Amino acid sequence: MAARGHVQDPNDRRLRPIYDYLDNGNNKMAIQQADKLLKKHKDLHCAKVLKAIGLQRTGKQDEAFSLAQEVATLEPTDDNSLQALTILYREMHRPELVTKLYEAAVKKVPLSEEYHSHLFMAYARVGEYKKMQQAGMALYKTVPKNPYYFWSVMSLVMQAISAQDDKLAQTMFLPLAERMVEKMVKEGKIEAEAEVQLYFMILERLGKYVEALDMVRGPLGEKLTSELQSRENKCMMMYQRLQLWPECNALSYKLLLKNPDEWQFYLSYFDSLFHLMDKSWSPPNEEEHCVEGPVQTTVAEAVKFVVDRMEEEDKKDSRPLRGPYMACLELIHRLRQRGCPDEEELGDPLELMLQFFGKFGDKPSCITDLKIYLHLLPPEQHTQFKNRLGDLVPLGEVGEDGFGFPGDTKVLQRHLCVCQLSRVLGLQHTLDTEGKLCLITELKAHYHYGLQFGKSCLKTELQFSDTYCLMVAHVYIDLWTETGDENMLWQCLGVLEEGLSYSPSNAQFKLLLLLLFCRLGAFHTYSTTP
Repeated sequence: MAARGHVQDPNDRRLRPIYDYLDNGNNKMAIQQADKLLKKHKDLHCAKVLKAIGLQRTGKQDEAFSLAQEVATLEPTDDNSLQALTILYREMHRPELVTKLYEAAVKKVPLSEEYHSHLFMAYARVGEYKKMQQAGMALYKTVPKNPYYFWSVMSLVMQAISAQDDKLAQTMFLPLAERMVEKMVKEGKIEAEAEVQLYFMILERLGKYVEALDMVRGPLGEKLTSELQSRENKCMMMYQRLQLWPECNALSYKLLLKNPDEWQFYLSYFDSLFHLMDKSWSPPNEEEHCVEGPVQTTVAEAVKFVVDRMEEEDKKDSRPLRGPYMACLELIHRLRQRGCPDEEELGDPLELMLQFFGKFGDKPSCITDLKIYLHLLPPEQHTQFKNRLGDLVPLGEVGEDGFGFPGDTKVLQRHLCVCQLSRVLGLQHTLDTEGKLCLITELKAHYHYGLQFGKSCLKTELQFSDTYCLMVAHVYIDLWTETGDENMLWQCLGVLEEGLSYSPSNAQFKLLLLLLFCRLGAFHTYSTTP
């Protein structure tokens, strides 16, 4: 137990057997051992609390609570009793009692750093933000360390976040937190990155974006090192809030040259580009474009930039990055929205998606990547697109059942992606009843074949072919909806139950089963579904 590390002589030897029994789950022996010890040492408060823990774990909650309160009313200050009571109250789900415990301890031992910090954490568990602020400041006055000061500041921020009156947050809590941090800044006492992060959060919530930007650009911003490009991300956020589109564009461009797979920077690059175009912004003749460097303001520059990124990826011997190829589709989408003819310079969306599938079709993310750009294809290209995707999936020879199967999980993932895209495009919905039944037969065959790749999977892991099973269920639901044949629904339930037998942790199977049971009015089954 946690308290064992704090047991001090001479009681260490006496209490150790009780701790061992509790640690091993032998609660009855722990109670007996505590009773023996209390007969010899009636004033050993920790033994009473340990007995209470044993009683609590054996279902005797009232007796345990009564015994614990006997000790709590004495306002103990020894570590053993306090730690044991904390564990007991936690198991009783009574965290508010821990605050009273340490309030009394702090009054008796006002210079204890440990008790002050325990009191602060106890307030944090029950959401007493004002008391957290007071406890944090009391702790800082007792032991002047930066973290304790900023505990108090963070408590003010939490009061602002939880305040029902936003005006109160903006006029009292956040300004006070800002002044407290500024005091430390002026005194040169800012030490940790977390302190800078908190300062940034306060300024952002106050809407002081200029001040936040200046802070991040300044010496304090140099402490933002724990996350990759944390400083740049915060600058980008402030540029967007302040609508400083030249800086936003230049920074995005600069960061994408370093990391061409950072999707959020592509979005900020395109956003800023079109804002600048709408405002007819042009760079100064002689001066530098902006503090972040050169700015791109034309579609031609954006097209060239994206094409260059893709060409660089094509030249690589290692596996290419998805970002540039998705950026090309995103730019086509945005240009088409604006009725801009330059999209033709980027290529045909169908060919670009086929290229993307060829490079990344074996990734589970491929379906979600392409799904958002399928609207770029006209309806008359949907079947052609699906057929050409199928040509890129190297299935094995067709067997007696008329189907070819994947040789490994990467090919399986490619075939899954094609099936999912086919459904998203609506090609499965246009099939007649016989066509849907044939599709179900094919998907079932692939599902059962794919189970061999997951023989070594743990129960908590999903099977590689689970998505086939899920698609079978949805096609059955389509048939039930269209024909009203309840047999389709029962077939669907059977497929999902089979899927759960192989993949008991699949949440999608469970949720769909719950939905269908509710539709059938089978609420008892619904309530007992694992």
